[in-house]
Amino acid sequence: MSSRRAFSILSSIRPCMLRRDASAPSPSSLPQSEPTQPALDLLPRISTHPSLASVQVRNGPRDTYNPSHRVRKRRAGFLARLKTRKGRMVLKRRQLKGRCTLSH
Repeated sequence: MSSRRAFSILSSIRPCMLRRDASAPSPSSLPQSEPTQPALDLLPRISTHPSLASVQVRNGPRDTYNPSHRVRKRRAGFLARLKTRKGRMVLKRRQLKGRCTLSH
């Protein structure tokens, strides 16, 4: 059995094929002995490709930091630490070490 499974939703188009300018040489016209240039800025080319308009690109920039005092206290607050055995152990270790603040 030599069936190959594709692990990516991206097509097999190489970065040199994704160029939009007409001056770029086609891959068939490149000599085989000459090494191709490394794709340094691949993300903008992939994300602007028309066939990939609705596909999410992995490892793109994300706005993930959205601080909230309420969520912070629910997750790592004193009462949240008291609810679980591991949390009580965290408070005990911090108290034995002499920390002024045991938790949020």
